Amino acid sequence: MTYPKFVSVILLTCTLLLLDGCAALEDLSNSIQKPQLSVENVRVSDFNFEEIELTYDIKVNNPNALSVQMLAYDYNLDINENTLVSGDQKKQLAIEASGESTFQVPMRLNFADIYRSVQSLRNSEEASYNFLSNLTFDLPVLGQTKVPVSKEGRIPLLKTPRISLEDFNVTGISLSSADINLQLRFDNPNSFVIDVHSLNYDLMINGDQWANGTALEGATIKQKGVTTLNIPISLNISKIGMSAYRLLTGDEAFKYQIKGDFDLNARHELLGQTTFDFLRSGNLSLPSN
Repeated sequence: MTYPKFVSVILLTCTLLLLDGCAALEDLSNSIQKPQLSVENVRVSDFNFEEIELTYDIKVNNPNALSVQMLAYDYNLDINENTLVSGDQKKQLAIEASGESTFQVPMRLNFADIYRSVQSLRNSEEASYNFLSNLTFDLPVLGQTKVPVSKEGRIPLLKTPRISLEDFNVTGISLSSADINLQLRFDNPNSFVIDVHSLNYDLMINGDQWANGTALEGATIKQKGVTTLNIPISLNISKIGMSAYRLLTGDEAFKYQIKGDFDLNARHELLGQTTFDFLRSGNLSLPSN
C-alpha cells in the first residue's frame, strides 16, 4: 500500500470513528432527561403575630440511569402579585440513578412588610401566594441546566393582639397578707379563637417586685373581640414590706409594670402553638375606702 493510500485509510477510519462517537454522544444526550420536580407540601413551620415562616417540601425525581447533582436554587415569593421575598442559595444534593430526594425551602414573611407593600391587605384575613423556584442541576452531557417548579395557595394574615391593664382590685387585706385581682383586656383582631395554655407574669409596683407566677391555664380568647382575663394574686406583706399595706389601703398613686409571656394555641388549620410577650406600665391609684 502506497503512503497516500495509507493516509486516506487512516483519515477515513478516523472520520468513521468520529461520526460513530458523535452519534453515540447524540444518543446519550437525547436519552438524558431533566429531573421532575413537584412541591409535595407547604406548611407553616414557625409563626408569631409579627411574622410567619412557610416551608416548601420540593421533591426531585431523577428518571435517568445515571446520578445527577443539584448545585443551587433560586426562589421568588409573590403575595397578591407583589414580590416580597427573593434570592438564591447554593445547595449540593446528589440524586441517585432512578431515585428521588426531597429538600426544604423555608421562606419567612414579616406581616408589617406585607401591609406596607400591599396596603389593600391591611384589613384582610388571608392572601394569595405564588412560589417559584429554579433548581440548577449538573446533568451528564447537558451540563448545568435549570428546572423550574412552582406552587400557588393562600396564607393567613395575622394582626397583633392588644393587651392593657383594665382594673386592679384589692379583694382582701390584713397586716400580713393581701389578695388582689389584675384584670387584663385582651383584644384579639384575628378571625380565630386562641387557647391559653399558660401566662407567666411578673408584677412590679414602684420599682419593686410584688409577685410573679403562672396563671390563666385553660382560658379562651374569642375571635375578633375583647376578652377579659382575671389574674388573682396573693401577696405576702411581711415579705414585700409594710409600704405595700399602706399603698393598698390608701389613695396614693403608684407606678405599675406588668410583663408576661403567653403560651398560646391558635385555632387555625395552618397554625398552632405560639408565644406572645407583652409589657405594660403606667400609673394607678386605688379608690378610697
